Amino acid sequence: MRKTKVEIPQHHLIDYQSNFLFLGSCFSEHLSQKMTGSGFNVQANPFGVVFNPISLAEILLENDEFLKDSVFERDGVSLSWLANSTCFAYNQDELKTKLVDLRNEYLKNLSTAKVLFVTFGTAWVYEKTSTHQIVANCHKAPNTDFEKRLLSIEEITEKWSEVIERLKSESETKIIFTVSPVRHTKDGIVENSRSKAVLLNAVHELNDKYANVDYFPAYELMTDEMRDYGFYGKDGVHPNEIAVDEIWNRFKSTYFTSETNMISQEYEKIRMLFEHKSLHPESKAAKQFEVEREKKLEDFKRRFPSFNR
Repeated sequence: MRKTKVEIPQHHLIDYQSNFLFLGSCFSEHLSQKMTGSGFNVQANPFGVVFNPISLAEILLENDEFLKDSVFERDGVSLSWLANSTCFAYNQDELKTKLVDLRNEYLKNLSTAKVLFVTFGTAWVYEKTSTHQIVANCHKAPNTDFEKRLLSIEEITEKWSEVIERLKSESETKIIFTVSPVRHTKDGIVENSRSKAVLLNAVHELNDKYANVDYFPAYELMTDEMRDYGFYGKDGVHPNEIAVDEIWNRFKSTYFTSETNMISQEYEKIRMLFEHKSLHPESKAAKQFEVEREKKLEDFKRRFPSFNR
């Protein structure tokens, strides 16, 4: 049987002189961790993992007061309707300051970033019935507090067109969209397909409209090239390590220059040396290993001056 192959045009965008930002679902975390592990300057998800396109856009668009107004308290913990539950504090003023500082640092880095990678997870959203605000996380609030609905393609493209237009006026940052290959089966299989269809249509409309937008087909790689449960975790939903590595390899072949790829391979060897834990750290052999390791690091920096970390 002939294997399906997803053809991806090469765009050699990634080098070691630039900064890279990630925003979105848990799959964006996978990619950002791979980039960090390869020695790149990376910042990801200032408000934690966020799945829906509207909440992601609001992180970039809304003013400080909007962020502060999103904060509430439950059981002695302050949370935000714009953030993941991993972004919290023990009083509201502390969280308000934290949200503003995290977002403003992210925007500052975005102004000089070469690429912003955005991963949409789902088009299903929860909207607060009292305020009609779309939330990034329900934080275990009662279901009666929300209305669940499917975003339209137009809602997504309108909101993200605003983001892209603002970026164009302030920087030369390129945006690369992906749609998460993680299936949101809790919504239902058919409902997940409807959601992914909306997301795919939205990102391709943006890709067609803007020259500084690109699309990386992580979703298609998972569903068409890796059509086997052997590529999924035990839950049958999330890509396993083998699948993530395969997508990462395709990502590198798409966006890495030949020099970047060579530096990345050499850096991996250096990183593994520094991750090595000696069984007897005070021994003569361990001390000699540390000396040799430092020599190899200095040699690496000498050979690759473009590596700026």
